[in-house]
Amino acid sequence: MPIKITSLTSKHVEAAFTLATEVFIENSTLHKALEIDLKTYRDYLQPCFNAMIAEGISVVAFDRETEAMLGCLIATDFYQHLEPQISPGDPFAPLAALGAALGRQYKLMRTIAPGDVVLVDMGAVSTNAAGKGVYQLMRNALHQLAKDRGFHSVVGELSSSSTQHVVLNKLGHQKRAEVIFANFTFEGGYPFRSIKEPQSIILAEGSV
Repeated sequence: MPIKITSLTSKHVEAAFTLATEVFIENSTLHKALEIDLKTYRDYLQPCFNAMIAEGISVVAFDRETEAMLGCLIATDFYQHLEPQISPGDPFAPLAALGAALGRQYKLMRTIAPGDVVLVDMGAVSTNAAGKGVYQLMRNALHQLAKDRGFHSVVGELSSSSTQHVVLNKLGHQKRAEVIFANFTFEGGYPFRSIKEPQSIILAEGSV
């Protein structure tokens, strides 16, 4: 399958949003654990998604022959997300708290300024393109784009075994923070205890 990777621009937003949200609801262990449905997720994500696309550091993959969208990587300046806002009662609050826990560990190691580190916030590959190396190709392209924009490194919150394998083993990124799902508490409960594989979410970092 011949694959084309390009910057994700406004003309790709609708298709990328549809693909990313469908893949996350179908495959994300985090969203399944919280029992979040597709409509609720889309209503919540839309403003943030559009804002990240506007930063101009996201990429999209296409089949060169059919022009079908195969995947997308949505990226943003990590500095803006080190201290996510947590709203009690919000169904997405446990996700924000999980990100905050990773951020606290990261800040114990180093400080960053705006424009230093890019966060790969969402990565999605269509079902028919799974196992064809699309994710790794998008990662490589995003790293180059981030470097061209002046970023020095890239981080990702890895919540699936497949992305942990690609990023840690194939790309050679280093673990900077980790939260064990079974031990993570929020408002007196254990929202991600049902997740058995992988056992943790990892914040990994590499150079661009």
